[in-house]
Amino acid sequence: MERLQLGVPGQIMPPADAAVRFARRAEADGFDAVWWPDHLMGWHPDTMWTPDLTPLARVQDNPHTYFDPLIMMGVVGAQTERIKVGVVVTDLIRRNPAMAAASALTLDHVTKGRAILGLGSGEKLNVTPYGMEFDKPVARLSEGIDVMRLLWDSDGPVDYRGTFHTLEKAVLGLRPYGDRPPEIWTAAHGPRMLRLTGTKADGWLPTKMTAPEYGKSLTVINQAAQDAGRDPAGLTPGMLGYVLMGPDAETVRRLTEAPLVRALCVLLPAQVFRDLGVAPPLEGGPHGSGFHDFIPTTIDRAESLRIIAAIPPQVVRHYAFCGTPAQVAEELAEYRANGLRHLVMWNITAFGDPSLAKWSFGAMAELKQRLA
Repeated sequence: MERLQLGVPGQIMPPADAAVRFARRAEADGFDAVWWPDHLMGWHPDTMWTPDLTPLARVQDNPHTYFDPLIMMGVVGAQTERIKVGVVVTDLIRRNPAMAAASALTLDHVTKGRAILGLGSGEKLNVTPYGMEFDKPVARLSEGIDVMRLLWDSDGPVDYRGTFHTLEKAVLGLRPYGDRPPEIWTAAHGPRMLRLTGTKADGWLPTKMTAPEYGKSLTVINQAAQDAGRDPAGLTPGMLGYVLMGPDAETVRRLTEAPLVRALCVLLPAQVFRDLGVAPPLEGGPHGSGFHDFIPTTIDRAESLRIIAAIPPQVVRHYAFCGTPAQVAEELAEYRANGLRHLVMWNITAFGDPSLAKWSFGAMAELKQRLA
């Protein structure tokens, strides 16, 4: 079986120079990639960010502190040699496709071909509070990728008339660093996004689903690639895997009950909750979906507590890899058997218990060894 590629999260908040040190250490330790999220607003409401719900509130002023991922990719990519740098993920609502295409090419040169542009359809919390429209996000993404690739592939000015974008004698003269443009990986879950991945992307970056669902979704992607005349083997099946580890079963149980960990699940599709036998926490909203209905800065204290209470630990165990390092490695073996080739190991243990932060880094090293 092909070796499982492993990615780690990049540092998202000051000091910036620590992000470079961390990435260099990850490179020396043999990790394959370092990834940054793209958030203007964090997942957690400010009314949830209090010492009684998380000790992190004592050391971090607010839950919305994020570096710009593309800038950090350039900073880190210029000061490393082998490790890839990626964003998991940005969107083509906040980032105009032409600007995203130029930024990706610039990163391609700065990193000498090591930059990966992760794209998704976006989240309402990062869009509408900042004055942008969040309508038809999948269609916008699909068209935006077409615009990017058109600019990358054209030798001169081009015209384009789509539903959302119009180009008139537009040109992008910068060429890729190597013989191909930067890779685009998509955060796909639903049928339309899975087909889009097969027809237009170079990699796949969903969040966790069951291993059989992963294999079934990958089959949809591969079939879409074949139907489009593309080689499915050229597409990297990845996953953003939240990892919640403890030294024993009792600690893991306690971590899955932690308020901030449970709240991380609020963006899951409503159907996931229903499949687990749980009423979706945002069922009364227009869409019943965190992606479409959840804006953390509008959530008062009572609603914060209600959302936490509405997300039981069983949802956490679905959304994250939970257990000891040995248990998590065993669970991941089934995903590898279903085609997983690149895992972004996102350690969220400190959300559950900051006192386990140091221990969890050792546990991640053990997990890496077991996965090897």
